[in-house]
Amino acid sequence: MEGNICLMALEGLKSRLDKDNTLLVQNLRGDVYQAAFSFNTPATDSEIEKFTRVTGWSVPADFQKFIQIHNGARLFRDTKYGGGYELLSLEKIIHNHLDYMPKHWYPISVSNGDYIFIDSNRVKEGKAHYLVRFDHDDDVNPENGSTMKMNFETWFERLIIAQGTEFWTG
Repeated sequence: MEGNICLMALEGLKSRLDKDNTLLVQNLRGDVYQAAFSFNTPATDSEIEKFTRVTGWSVPADFQKFIQIHNGARLFRDTKYGGGYELLSLEKIIHNHLDYMPKHWYPISVSNGDYIFIDSNRVKEGKAHYLVRFDHDDDVNPENGSTMKMNFETWFERLIIAQGTEFWTG
């Protein structure tokens, strides 16, 4: 993974968590809340190989590195009100890919009904900007998708720096 940005961001985040895996964060409006974090166990190489074989989807190197550390996670979940981001495990990616979604896009994150997808075709083509987002108010189809012009590693690092704020919508 290029410069291990994702790993450094993950280690930096974990170093700031208290014994209960929570962190006091401040959002754009100045609201302060206690955010909870949980991290799944790693995916094995055989699980990743099976995922790509069964689905036909390409997994970018930076996302693969993350799932080899944590095969899914919950980030910035408000301890009172919920929400936050669920980074999906390989199993949940398959389960959350619904018939109406483009076949070559697979969901990696869900937040309050908003999805972030990896465009597997863009990964196969070697393109660096393969993330696509959908707001929960939009139908999930290519015309409504918004290319995020970044890869997983960049999105993940910026999400941590922005303390869970949707920096890509503004």
